[in-house]
Amino acid sequence: MKIKTFTKDDVVFRQGDVSNVMYDILSGSVGIYIGYGTENETQLTVLKSGVFLGEMGMIEAYPRSATAVAMEDGTELKEIGISEFSDFFKGQPERLLAIMKQLSQRLRDRTEDYQAACVVLKNLEETESEPEKRSKSLLQKVKDYIAFYNHTMSTAYQSDYGTIVQDSYFYYWTRR
Repeated sequence: MKIKTFTKDDVVFRQGDVSNVMYDILSGSVGIYIGYGTENETQLTVLKSGVFLGEMGMIEAYPRSATAVAMEDGTELKEIGISEFSDFFKGQPERLLAIMKQLSQRLRDRTEDYQAACVVLKNLEETESEPEKRSKSLLQKVKDYIAFYNHTMSTAYQSDYGTIVQDSYFYYWTRR
């Protein structure tokens, strides 16, 4: 296992890259982006010390689903290859539980996102079918929903390792 040090704005890996390693964030923070460097760039989250990244792609042997970028100078990541995966967790089984909790929280968050989107779509369908409910424009309702969602989801998650994830999923919307 190697420890790599990154400076601010260094790319750790790019969306679409081969996923043959994961990283344990030892210090600093890493931004996770979709469409990094394009006009549609969206920051999904910021990961902090005590969190793993790249584990999904490595475990599934899928290409990277997003780009990871160091958010500050001196960001240190421990690189864990597939051949080192088992040994790493034999000595630190609690870290395997941390990955499971991290993945579970991501799934829970996306489930909540999906449920909220279903409610918005249902409300939009009702509004379209009942003209008397069209007091606000569709665009305004979507903006109101996004503002509410952004406010409720801008909290930091906690774990046994301290604050680990600052979710800024709708960062994209606040920049528009």
